[in-house]
Amino acid sequence: MPIKVRCKECDTTFSVKDEAEGKRVRCKSCGSPVKVTAGQKKKKRPSRSKSSDTDDFLASFDIDKIEDKDSKICPRCGYDVDDEDIECANCGVDLSTGRMSEATRKKRRRKGPTVEEFYGKSWGDAYTFLGNHKGLAFKTFLYSFIASTLFFGSIFMMMWCHRTPPRAFWGFIAFVSIMAIPGWIWFIQTEVVRFALQKKAKLKRITFDFFLCSALGIKFIFWVILFSLPMQAVFGAMGYYYITNDNIPVGAIMIAVGFIPTFLMFPLAMPHMTMTDSSPAWMMHKLGKVFLNLAKPAIFWCIVFLITNLPAIGCLVGIGVMYGNDLDQFFSNVRYNSLIAADEQAKTDAEENKIKDFEPGEFVGKEPRTLEPKVLIVPSILWFFACLFYAPAMIFNARVNGLMALHSKPDLQLITKIQETKYVSKAVQKETGPPTARWKLALAGIGVGLVIGTGFFFLIPILPMMLLYVLLFIVAFTQIGCFFATLAKINSEEGLGLAILGFFISLYAYIMGWVYAKSDKDMGGTMMIWTLCIIVSTMMQFGVAFHAVAKAIEELPAVEAPVDPADMPADQAAP
Repeated sequence: MPIKVRCKECDTTFSVKDEAEGKRVRCKSCGSPVKVTAGQKKKKRPSRSKSSDTDDFLASFDIDKIEDKDSKICPRCGYDVDDEDIECANCGVDLSTGRMSEATRKKRRRKGPTVEEFYGKSWGDAYTFLGNHKGLAFKTFLYSFIASTLFFGSIFMMMWCHRTPPRAFWGFIAFVSIMAIPGWIWFIQTEVVRFALQKKAKLKRITFDFFLCSALGIKFIFWVILFSLPMQAVFGAMGYYYITNDNIPVGAIMIAVGFIPTFLMFPLAMPHMTMTDSSPAWMMHKLGKVFLNLAKPAIFWCIVFLITNLPAIGCLVGIGVMYGNDLDQFFSNVRYNSLIAADEQAKTDAEENKIKDFEPGEFVGKEPRTLEPKVLIVPSILWFFACLFYAPAMIFNARVNGLMALHSKPDLQLITKIQETKYVSKAVQKETGPPTARWKLALAGIGVGLVIGTGFFFLIPILPMMLLYVLLFIVAFTQIGCFFATLAKINSEEGLGLAILGFFISLYAYIMGWVYAKSDKDMGGTMMIWTLCIIVSTMMQFGVAFHAVAKAIEELPAVEAPVDPADMPADQAAP
C-alpha cells in the first residue's frame, strides 16, 4: 500500500511504495532527501502454529558475529564507500552528518560541476592533458611550420614571377597553405571541447587533412571578420587614419582594440561549434547574452591564453621590431626586380611582334637591385621557435576551453537537438502567408548590407589581397544563387518564356522576386539575402576603387611651385 510523505523543504506531499519504508527518498519537486516513516498498520494476531523452537533460536542468535565490520556503507542509500571517502559517490551525502552539503546540492541541481571549480582545476588538468598528448603538440608544431614555410615560399615566388599565370598559381598555393594554420586551430579546439563535454580525458587518433583545414581556416577567418566588423568600423577606421599619417604604432593599437570583443567571444563560440546546431555562435546578439553571464570565465581563458603564448608573441614581436624594415626592403626589392622583368619582357614581345605604337614601361632599362638573403636567417629562426612555443600552448588552451564549457554548460545554452521539421503544404503556406512583411525584409537587407559594406570599406586597405578576392567571390556566388532561385520561381509561376526574359534582364527577376515574397516565405529570405549582397558588393567595389585612387594620388610626385623671374638670380634670369 503506498505511503504518503511530506517534504520539509518545499512542503510537497507525494506517495511512495511501501518497500521504501524506513529509507530516504528524493523529493519529486526540489530533490531534497525525505525520510519515509512507517504508516499505521493493523496488528496481526500471533500465529498459534508458531513453534517455541523458533523463539529459542532467535533469542540465542548473535548478530554481531555475522556483521561485516570492515565494510562501510552510506547511511542514506546503502552504497559501498571507502574509509577515506567524505561524500557518497552515489547520492552525494556527507558520510559524517548524513546530509548533503550546499555545494553538492548546487552541483546536482546544475547536473554538472560548478563554474567556481573551473578556475582552480583548469591549470593542473590542462597540464596533465598536455602531458598525455605530447604527440599532438608535436604534430601541431610540425604542421604549422611546414604550412607557414610553404606560405612564405609561395609569397616569394608570387612576387618574383612577372607573368599572371604563375603568379596566380603561387598566390593560390599561398592562400591554401596559410589557411591551414587557423583551420587546424579551429579543428583542434572543437575536438578537444567536444571530448571535454563528453567527460573524456583522452582524444582519439586525430589525422591531419590539409584541404579540410584550409576550408576550416576560411570559416575561421569569416567568423572573425563577422564579429569584428562593428568595432573595426570605428577603431579600424581610426587605425587606418593614423597609419596613413605615418603613426603606425598608434594605428596598430587601434586596430588591435577592434579585435578585443572577438577575442573574448572566441571561447564561448567554440562549444556551440561542436553542437548539431551551431547558429548561436554566428549570432552576435545571442553570444553577447551568453557573455554577460559568463564574462568572468571567458576573461580568465583569455588571460590564460595570453600568459601561455607570451614566448611565441615575444618571438613575433622580435621579428617585427628588429627585422621588420629589413624584411620590407627585401621583398620590395624582389617586387622591384619583378616589375623590371615584366617591362623588359613587354618590350621584347613588342619588338618581336613589330608593334609600332608600343610605349615602354617606366622600369625599362633600370638595373635590378641586389637581394641579400642573409636578412632572412634570424627571422626564420625566431619563426621556428614561435611555432615551437605556440604548439603546446594551443593544446593547453584548448583543454582549458573544454573545461570551461563543461563547468558552464547550463549557462552556455547549447542546442544539443534539432527540432523536427514538419512539412507544410504550399496551400497552407499561401493561406497563412509569410511571417514577415516585405518592407521589414527589405529594411533588414539594406541595414545589414550597409553595416557590413561600411566595415569592408574601411578594412580593405589592411586586408590581404587574396582574402579580398575570396570575399568578393563568396558575395558574387551568393548573388548568383539568389538569381537562379528567383528564375526557378518565375519558371514555375509564369513559364519558361518569362524566366528567359529574367535571365537577360536581371532587374525584372529582382522585381518579380519581391512580388513572390508577398506570399512565399522562402522567396522573402532569398530576396533579403540578395539585397544584402548587392549592397555589400557595391560598397566593396567602391572601396577598392576609392583606396586605389587615394594610393595613386599619394604616389604622385610633388609639383614645385613656379618661381617668379624677379626672385631668380641675375645669371639665371630669362632674357
